[in-house]
Amino acid sequence: MEGGVGAFTQELAQALAANGHEIHILTSREARPATAVHHPSALRQPTQLDFAQLYPFIHKWRWPSLTAVAEWVMRYNLDVVNIQYQAAAYNMRSPAINFLPWRLRGLVKTVVTFHDLRVPYLFPKAGRLRQTAVHFMARQAHGVIVTNQADYQALTSNLQTPVRQIPIGSNIATHTPSAAEVTAVRQSLHLQAGDFLLGYFGFLNESKGADTLIDALAQMDTAVHLVFIGGQTGSSDPTNQAFLAQLQSQIARLGLTGRVHWSGFLPDPQVSAYLHAADLMAMPYRDGVSLRRGTLMAVLAHGRPLVTTYPTVPVPELKHGETMWLVPPDDAFELAEAVRALQANAELRQALGSGAAQVADQFSWERIAEQTADWLLQDFGN
Repeated sequence: MEGGVGAFTQELAQALAANGHEIHILTSREARPATAVHHPSALRQPTQLDFAQLYPFIHKWRWPSLTAVAEWVMRYNLDVVNIQYQAAAYNMRSPAINFLPWRLRGLVKTVVTFHDLRVPYLFPKAGRLRQTAVHFMARQAHGVIVTNQADYQALTSNLQTPVRQIPIGSNIATHTPSAAEVTAVRQSLHLQAGDFLLGYFGFLNESKGADTLIDALAQMDTAVHLVFIGGQTGSSDPTNQAFLAQLQSQIARLGLTGRVHWSGFLPDPQVSAYLHAADLMAMPYRDGVSLRRGTLMAVLAHGRPLVTTYPTVPVPELKHGETMWLVPPDDAFELAEAVRALQANAELRQALGSGAAQVADQFSWERIAEQTADWLLQDFGN
């Protein structure tokens, strides 16, 4: 399925399988490959992938799905269930998935990977119950994985469940495109020889600051263009579609339609070509840059210069002026100023790209899989 959780699951499963582990993936019916048989009698049949057995069986992540997971666990005699959690991926109005570790108690060991700590919506005025649902899930699990320091601090401050911080890697395979491929991308966008291309990679979401980037673009020279790389909204968070509509209205209102381009969803090699075609990546996260974002890791892995926003808590690997250029969040003026400064300094852009590639070496999927397997195989005192 399109989105960071789907990409993460695929990359991690491939790396774990390469290390000799047997992988089973239970997911939504929407993840059934286009080549698979879609006859009703085939909906309960797993799909054999090169690295795992895929079970795209879940119609909706509601309360009956918990029983379906329990039956699946017993049928295949699984040793551990690793829940890839992001509220938006499991229907934010239902807390059912938050009760899965509790439902599986006594059947199998569960470890929850929190891709973020965003709470489920539940119902109007649910208030603190939303946060309670997340903490209940963490408490009932045998172990927890978080991807960044901020989430680690948030959970360990009031949680007895063992927590391990394991970073994520690039959400796409890294390719090095030829000069001809890069030129072809820029020509497809109808850029002139002197145009400067900004790149934004990832689905559109209110937390990622694309609206700030559009406001900044309006302040720049008309030779500066912007390309949104990849699919627009993905298949997990329904609020993304509303944000896209707002963004498109903003682009039209500011008269930027001719300078804003969209690649659409692309296979990994073409994403790499677009990343290299951009002179500078600009991803001004409203909630600060974080190691939990696979799109960020992809930009680093491709060795691309990046301007983004200061993290909410210090991240030693992300150094201003060395691995990326940092600006305050929600500040279109400062963002525009940073882009202008980097536009005028090709040597600095090259240095930032080199620094990004060096730090990305710490986040290989082989290393991530080893850390994850080590944590999944812990007995956690049980």
